[in-house]
Amino acid sequence: MKLPKAVQLALQLLEEAGYEAVVVGGAVRDYLLGKEASDYDISTNARPEEVKEVFKDYHTLDIGIKHGTVTVFIKGRQIEITTYRSEKDYEDFRHPKEVVFEKSLEADLERRDFTVNAICYNRGLIDKVGGIADLEAGLIRAIGDPVLRFKEDPLRILRALRFAATLDFRIEAGTKAGIFREKELLRKVSNERINLEFSKLLLGSSAPSVLSEYEAVIRVFLPELPADYRNLFFAFREFSELTSRIAALLWGMDPLQAEAALKRLKYSKREVGRVVFLLENKDLTIKADEIEIGKLLKDKELGDLRKLVEMQKAFSVSQAETDRFERILSILYNLDPNKCLRLKDLAVSGRDLLAMGYPEGAGIRILLDELLDLVIEGKLDNEKEELLGYLEKKHPPQGKMLAKR
Repeated sequence: MKLPKAVQLALQLLEEAGYEAVVVGGAVRDYLLGKEASDYDISTNARPEEVKEVFKDYHTLDIGIKHGTVTVFIKGRQIEITTYRSEKDYEDFRHPKEVVFEKSLEADLERRDFTVNAICYNRGLIDKVGGIADLEAGLIRAIGDPVLRFKEDPLRILRALRFAATLDFRIEAGTKAGIFREKELLRKVSNERINLEFSKLLLGSSAPSVLSEYEAVIRVFLPELPADYRNLFFAFREFSELTSRIAALLWGMDPLQAEAALKRLKYSKREVGRVVFLLENKDLTIKADEIEIGKLLKDKELGDLRKLVEMQKAFSVSQAETDRFERILSILYNLDPNKCLRLKDLAVSGRDLLAMGYPEGAGIRILLDELLDLVIEGKLDNEKEELLGYLEKKHPPQGKMLAKR
């Protein structure tokens, strides 16, 4: 395993000071799976104050020092170095009431969540919990008693599902039984933490099978999940982007109900807006006509409309429908980027109409909309003189009409 120079240096400095140190967690797991690692975490028998002494010449952060973690910045890389520890009495289903700093790596590994996340490395692989065998077998297995692990932090229930979905693994029988037994503990977890793991789960290649197998678990925090959601997976698989997968999963749900559920789960305003747009407009009839599409884009974003048509295409039930959506998408992806499709792109504005003598009010917007339609239809050029000339002729301001009389 080739470690970044900053990580090698951190291990070297700790060892030169007389301490043990290993890389542990996702970086080792990902290396063994042939994936590129990004975050490197180090565990050591050095206590936090000893870690700070070792790295006194480097910038450090003490945000997690109460739980034994010192963040060190080396060669532009942020590395979390945590003292071997055991934990006791989880009073809030997340944070231990007591953290005991340990001297042995074995004691530290016993508190971790899954075997595949407890494989260590320093000049060679160190596996004290059977993580390599589970990795080779494609299994997610809790370390020790699954029920105890889930009671310590119920989010581990959803993390197990997430790893199964993203790694295309199965969940070991005992761990699976513990998940179903303790699933209600997810109600103790904040919606922000649920959001993070559920979103990663949804993006996993095996998300459909995990969602199906663990439906009862998902419904603990998303009871609004449509009864026929399994029938939507054929379209769900067509998308790799989060909001599209959420919309596909909730396709057919009342938009207001979906909005409330997503807000509760702390999705961003932008994410909620995109999903609700797709659900609200799922039955919108769109013609494969550039002018009609141009008029739709007067009040809809091009990206949102493309996504809607892609979603409608994914749910199409006939080749004729699919072909029609293909034609619409061709128009949407080949639109002239300089084409005037919004009021803000018109060569005239409300101020120009007020200067001509038109009264303030809704009438200004009506006239501007008429001009925009004519420009989209190609009946007028988006030129200020031509647009104002049209208004002068077809809808002269009231004052000028009286003057002519």
